[in-house]
Amino acid sequence: MNAHSIFSGFQSSARAFPGFRQSPGANEVKRLSACLLLASLLAISVPPVTAQVYQVGHCLFGCPQGADSTNHLLVRAIYALSYNTQTKSADWVAYEISAGSIGIASSLSREALADDYVQDTLQNSDFEAGVDSGLIRAQYVPLVGFAATPYWQEVNYLTNAVARSTSLSQGAWYGLDWAIRNLVNREESVYVVTGPVFYPDLEPRLLPVSTQHRVPDAFFKIVVTQEGRSAAFLFEQDTPVHLHHCEQQSSVEAIEGLTGLDLFPDLSRPLEPTLHTVLGCFQ
Repeated sequence: MNAHSIFSGFQSSARAFPGFRQSPGANEVKRLSACLLLASLLAISVPPVTAQVYQVGHCLFGCPQGADSTNHLLVRAIYALSYNTQTKSADWVAYEISAGSIGIASSLSREALADDYVQDTLQNSDFEAGVDSGLIRAQYVPLVGFAATPYWQEVNYLTNAVARSTSLSQGAWYGLDWAIRNLVNREESVYVVTGPVFYPDLEPRLLPVSTQHRVPDAFFKIVVTQEGRSAAFLFEQDTPVHLHHCEQQSSVEAIEGLTGLDLFPDLSRPLEPTLHTVLGCFQ
């Protein structure tokens, strides 16, 4: 997997030692001393790669595992995602939404932004080509959820974009996002893992463009608290606009079966599916 983040990489340590660029006639002892110094500095400052363990704060119980090994792992200030350049969609997206991150987005730009790390994405013109078939450019991470942060523009990167039906975007998906914001006012913050579902037995759905891609057949969204309470939802792409998000309840196990992902690899005990009622779903 190709890993990228908003942080700059290390400069080459060799550049700090001009002796490495001396002519062939330079003193060998001096060169050897510089090599030994460089090796000792690297041994102190850079731990072995195999010993490094990365924890991404956007993923509550570990970031999902099982995505394609060629995916691009993007870690940004407000979310992390694993982008699949074959389908042109993230296989999973994880973020934490809090009362302090939610804001008013009416005056904020929705203009699509090219990703500096991944150029092989659908373009805004590709999404526009699907409007007549009822598909629009939508985001996995919602703008309103991070409108109060200085990083809200990260929502507009094309790696966070996906083709989603107008009916789903304006209906059950919108309703669940609203319910999550409502929940955050009581829970302070919750974690969300979301992504696409592709049914292997269905004919791939495509936008009328030449770019290689596949439109998701469905979407999942799982809401989790630090205490391990959860609620899982599965939305078919063509969900009618009048259907409530509570009619789309699912389970983590079912979603893992459909996606092939281990969504919470560091989980030590099963999640408790008890968040549905506080998301407006009453029996």
